[in-house]
Amino acid sequence: MAGSGNSAGSTANGGSTSFGGAANGGSSGGIATGGTGGTMSAGAGGTMSAGAGGTGGSAGGTAGSGGSGGTPTPNTKVVMYLPNWSGSFASWAKKIDFTKMTHLNLAFGTVNSGTNDWSMGAADGDVQALAAAAHAANVKILVSIGGADDDIGIINRYQTESNIDPLVANLDAFVKRLDLDGVDVDLERGADMKSSGNFSKFAAKLVSTLRPEGKLVTAALAQYIMEDAGDDATISTWLNAYDFINLMIYTTNMNTYTSELNWWKTNRHIPANKLTWGVEFSKISADQVKQLTTASKADGGVMVWELSLDSSGQLWKAVQDAI
Repeated sequence: MAGSGNSAGSTANGGSTSFGGAANGGSSGGIATGGTGGTMSAGAGGTMSAGAGGTGGSAGGTAGSGGSGGTPTPNTKVVMYLPNWSGSFASWAKKIDFTKMTHLNLAFGTVNSGTNDWSMGAADGDVQALAAAAHAANVKILVSIGGADDDIGIINRYQTESNIDPLVANLDAFVKRLDLDGVDVDLERGADMKSSGNFSKFAAKLVSTLRPEGKLVTAALAQYIMEDAGDDATISTWLNAYDFINLMIYTTNMNTYTSELNWWKTNRHIPANKLTWGVEFSKISADQVKQLTTASKADGGVMVWELSLDSSGQLWKAVQDAI
């Protein structure tokens, strides 16, 4: 994803769109807000009214998820990221339209320098208020740890093996304290995920700690990250242990989605329903969002970076309309 307010991964592919609408970066990017039904106005992080359609259940006709413990993950997921630099989480609790959302990932959880302690960059009460609102709408809420700029602090900690147990124990306590439903691992440096390092031990400890508690462990990844990490049995084990993977593809070129989804299924043997299509809201049109979201239902659904952008109201409604 992103750190310090920048777009996630910075991996958008070039080329013209092959499925209608304007090309990425064209005049349709950064669509003006306003309009009808479930739109978000700009300023102060935006305010979102209740959108039309749906009743807040999870996508694809699968029973919604909410609270912690054991609810099956729907095949068609609608995953939204919300950063901690665009207004308080408590204020977002009052204005998010959760209709058709299945998962809300809070960005980003990081470690305090030189320690194994975690921070959300927000007051506990604000996070808990947003968690309560998400659960009331039958939506799972996770902390996304790392980010493109801040993952190095976590990496530096798990590289010392003796830090792994307290690092995960503290993260587990952090998730429980904030009433969250799991952890999304957004570590983006594939060279630090090689089987010769300690990432596999960190990931295994995270899954073995959270999974018995009914918590989710997901990841934000891209093909280039995994190519840097390599491919062997150790890597395959932790990769397949994730409940699902949010793919940071971020393009308006359908051919790129097709190619990368095929790579994940064929080269890394990840089931289709565990792969969500990444959609980046800063440079895309509503028509493109609808078509990507519709196509994503053939796999694991859609993931959006991110909700607080000025264009997000109209584009979020496009996601809702397509699910």
